[in-house]
Amino acid sequence: MTNIKAKGFDNAEQLRENLAELDDEAPADDPAVEDEGIDPRDQIAALRKEIAELHQQLASTRGYSDGVSAPTDSDKPWRQIAVTVAATFIFGRLVQKLRLGAAGAAAVPHVASQLGRRF
Repeated sequence: MTNIKAKGFDNAEQLRENLAELDDEAPADDPAVEDEGIDPRDQIAALRKEIAELHQQLASTRGYSDGVSAPTDSDKPWRQIAVTVAATFIFGRLVQKLRLGAAGAAAVPHVASQLGRRF
């Protein structure tokens, strides 16, 4: 069985040298990674304040939406689809009988979708 960790090195000494080199360059010892002198308690307090502000904004947003009623057809999307299909079919036949041309044929899906939204 091949030792995957040692693969790519000619001998154990090269592996040890590489590991020692990696330990010397550990990012935990890097001063750029360290805290910039900010107390963690201050950071936590600032985050709590920001969360409180977000809760307040959310409450005010919910207050605006309380007067708006939810759509009633959200539980029956098939009804809206069926009305749109039926209206498209009926208006398509109407356009054929009245011979409204390409402009009338192009308007049929738009008119049918508007009727489907109303019902």
